[in-house]
Amino acid sequence: MACGGGPPSPPRPPAPAPQPASSLPAPVPAKPTFPGTPASASGQQLAWVLDTIVARHGKVERAELEAHFDAKFLAQVPSDQAVTVFAQMGAQLANLALAGVEGDDTQIVARATAGDNKLQILLALDPATHKIATLAIRADPDTAPRPQSFDDALRTIATLAPKAQLLIAALDKGTCRPLQELAATDELAIGSSFKLYVLLALADRIIAGKAGWDDEIAVRDEWKSLPSGITQNEPPGTKHSLRTLAERMISISDNTAADHLLYTLGRKEVEAAVRSTKHAAPALDTPFLSTRELFVFRLGTPPQEVERYVKLPEARRRDYLDKTLAGKDPNVGLAVEWKAARRIDKIEWFASSQDLCRTMAALWTRGQSRQGKPLLDVLAKHPSLQLDAKVWPYVGYKGGSEPGVLNMTYLLRRDDDKWFVVTLGFNAAEGGSLDDAKILNVAAGVIELLGAAR
Repeated sequence: MACGGGPPSPPRPPAPAPQPASSLPAPVPAKPTFPGTPASASGQQLAWVLDTIVARHGKVERAELEAHFDAKFLAQVPSDQAVTVFAQMGAQLANLALAGVEGDDTQIVARATAGDNKLQILLALDPATHKIATLAIRADPDTAPRPQSFDDALRTIATLAPKAQLLIAALDKGTCRPLQELAATDELAIGSSFKLYVLLALADRIIAGKAGWDDEIAVRDEWKSLPSGITQNEPPGTKHSLRTLAERMISISDNTAADHLLYTLGRKEVEAAVRSTKHAAPALDTPFLSTRELFVFRLGTPPQEVERYVKLPEARRRDYLDKTLAGKDPNVGLAVEWKAARRIDKIEWFASSQDLCRTMAALWTRGQSRQGKPLLDVLAKHPSLQLDAKVWPYVGYKGGSEPGVLNMTYLLRRDDDKWFVVTLGFNAAEGGSLDDAKILNVAAGVIELLGAAR
């Protein structure tokens, strides 16, 4: 790849006669290296990213990007744009160094420093192509000052978005008992936290004896959505158990897995699960959208058509989703322009912090039964924040985000065997965005305060 200084090389033997192009062996690329990266598949891809940024000052060609990034990633961040981003990172992060790495063959979370800045790097591979499907470099939320009291946290939260809410509740025999709250009854857009309702509907079907966790369903092209997730990359006919799809839906927020469960259960069954939690305004989530439908609305549907849909009576909205929207695909090329809140008060999934607390309480209750016991394992697959395991031996979590929307909902067992729900929600104004790092930091601080409140 490159030559360096050193002692003179010994004379080389005469070169062999040229071979026909078809018989020449393919060049073997050198494995990238970067101090502190592991030898795993995800570690090698991280090494390539960091080597490109630091050693090569962000200089990279389109062909090399396409060799390392999955096609679905490049559909959202085209190669030309990625070339520009790498060049910017090369200028800004020239002295980047790793401080710690956690992960496995398919995903990695690294902490790094660049001068006085502390960063978090998230990287995940597509399991089929082993190329990079997710890459995010952001301010490390664990390094900012944390709130020193609940009053401090409430004041901070109120400044982070035009619509912001918090609920900290103790679980008392499956019932939420509020301890701290801010605007906890406001119905906000919640992004992928809606998947808690799909999980609840699935659990209810299994507990009723109408399905089993090991039952399998096949991947269908017409049920595929956009990332996040990996199921959208699998060929039709690939079979997965209901438990595997549930784990993907919760742990990596797999949109295609969620849509397969939603369509298998049926909209009305998921809507019944919403009502069963005593959601204060279930009509807001009726008919219950799939992620594919949300992407079609966000990426390519004219605003006037969205307005017409919102004003339709329920029966005609169902008909529109099942007959008109079902044949459409989202315009993926528009995703790069989607950086701010888009009609999140019109087309979304909606819940308040109190609604979500009751939902987590319902899942906890179902998880006490023999058939529902896997629920708690599913919820604990991706805890999101790095919490002290001695203080919090169980962390269940589901979050949701899109430009202008962020929700974080936790089910927690403290070391004194007391259970809690902590849920935070934030909505930006139309055309606005959120500071995710500040929100993650205050969420971690709130849970630290709860851990110390005895």
